[in-house]
Formats: sequence, C-alpha cells, structure tokens
Amino acid sequence: PHPWWQLGAAVVRRRWLRPIVPVLASPLVALYCKARRTLKKRGVSRRRWACSLCRRRARWKCVRCLRSYYCSRQCQNVSWHIVHKHVCYKPVRFWSSVVVYTLGILMLVPGIIKNFPIYDTSATLLPINFIAMGNIAGGAASTLKRSAGIDIRGRILEISVIICTLFLTAVTTGLVRGYFGDSSQCWGVLASSTESTTQGPFIDSFSNKAFAAFLQYAQLYYKKWDFLCARTAFISRKFLCTPTEDGNMDYATIGCSPPVRSINPQFHLEEENCQADVGMVVGIWVAACLVLCLEHIYREYRVRRRAAVHRGRRRPHQD
Repeated sequence: PHPWWQLGAAVVRRRWLRPIVPVLASPLVALYCKARRTLKKRGVSRRRWACSLCRRRARWKCVRCLRSYYCSRQCQNVSWHIVHKHVCYKPVRFWSSVVVYTLGILMLVPGIIKNFPIYDTSATLLPINFIAMGNIAGGAASTLKRSAGIDIRGRILEISVIICTLFLTAVTTGLVRGYFGDSSQCWGVLASSTESTTQGPFIDSFSNKAFAAFLQYAQLYYKKWDFLCARTAFISRKFLCTPTEDGNMDYATIGCSPPVRSINPQFHLEEENCQADVGMVVGIWVAACLVLCLEHIYREYRVRRRAAVHRGRRRPHQD
C-alpha cells in the first residue's frame, strides 16, 4: 500500500483520534486536490490520478468527498473499511473545521486581529500568485512539448511552481506591508544601484498613473470598510479597534485599524526596493495573462483548423 495510506491506517486504529482526524485533515486534503486540479488545467501536472491505495492509474473517485481516487472496486472496498470511512469528509464537519482552524490561527498569530487588513490582503494574493505561476509554467511546458517533444510535466514542475509561488508571495507580502506604512519590508529583488529616472515602477507614464489611481482607490476602499466597522458593530469596536499612541479612542473619526490609518499610496515612489518589487510582480502577472490569452488563441486555431480539415473530406456515399 501507499505510505500515506499506511499512515492513515495507523492513525485511525486509535479510536480517540477518529473524530479529530477528519476535522483537521479534510481541509488540507481539499486544498491539495484543488491545487492539483488547477495545475492540471494549466498543463503543469499530468492529466491522470493515482489510486489512493496502490498508486496505479485511477478510474473513479469517492462520490461523497470527491477527493479519494481508486483503480478498482477492490481497492475502494479495502480502503473504505480500513481508513476512508473514518476520514471521508462530510458537509456537516465543515463548520467544525472552520472553528478549529480559526482558533488555531488566532493562537498562532497573535497580531492577526490588530493587523487584519495586512494578513487578509496577503492571503488574497496567495491564490493569485499560484495561478499566475501555474499559467507561466504550464505555458512553458506546453510550448516545449509541442516544439521539441520534451514532456517536463510532473512532480518536479509542480514543486517548482510551489517554490516560485512561495517566493512571489513573500515579495507581495513585503509590498502589502509597505503599502500599509512599513516600506522597509520591501525585498528589492531586482533593484538596481543606479537611481531611477522614471516617476514610478513602469517605463511609460500612463501605467504609472493607472497604478497610482489604483492605489488611491484601494485606500478609499479600506477606509470605507474601516469606518463602517468602527461606527456600527460594538463587538468590532470592543475587540478589533485599536486606539492611537496618544490614547485617542474616537474610532468614528480616526478609524478602527492601525494599518489602515498608516496607508501610504506613494510608498513605491519613496523606496527604491518597493518600486523594483512592484515592477517585477506586475510583470509576472501580465506575463501570466498573456500566456493564458495565447493558449486560448492557439486552442481556437486548432479547433478551426480541425473543423476545416474534416469539412474538406469527402463523405462516403450511402444508399
């Protein structure tokens, strides 16, 4: 059997762990399956699933959780009676997982409530970076396979996408912290020693103005929700809002969250490292969008070409 299946069998043998394992493991398994499906659609992973028990090519999956794959009925029956019936995710366990992971995050990250906008924005950018790196890697793998006949899809390319995603997320987290007032967190990966002559991270002035307008709009968005939270909810004012350094607690005037109060839309102009990081991140996102558009155009071209070939063929006469 597969090592992960043996580990699951060893865990569910202990009765006191059976109610806890699905609540803890199922969200992680769901996240893993969602990431694998995304990479398959992007052309990074090979388009086949392995049996959860014997690792042969799978033919069907569990109809309840949709996360466990099997090659035969025999493997499914063995896995169900020993492991899977104890860890198969049910919809009723969703809120239990939400409560457990919420409490765990609050205990492991003490400043998450005070700096909630920073963590929320960084967590939002994580799937965006993952999809962007998947598009670029999938486009490169597809191009290499069509041009040279070399197939690089598989685990190595998947791990490369994950490493690049983590690196890009670290850079974007530094940019988020710079936007919320701490510009010293910018990495400056592609920062040059010479002083830049452009008024922004991009060469043309139109892109710089559009990016500055986007940052101004984001500031208005955060301030709107911050003042709405400060004026309406007693629980938010009691547990989420933080007074200023001089003890001012008029949240309806100063706002609720310290990061929102210290937003600096001009952070990329004041720090060279932030300017370089913005140019690199936006360049990667634009490249991912271009790869996606080119793949769509090529797919449409192949469909039309195939239709034209079939249209030109003569059909045999049928009496």
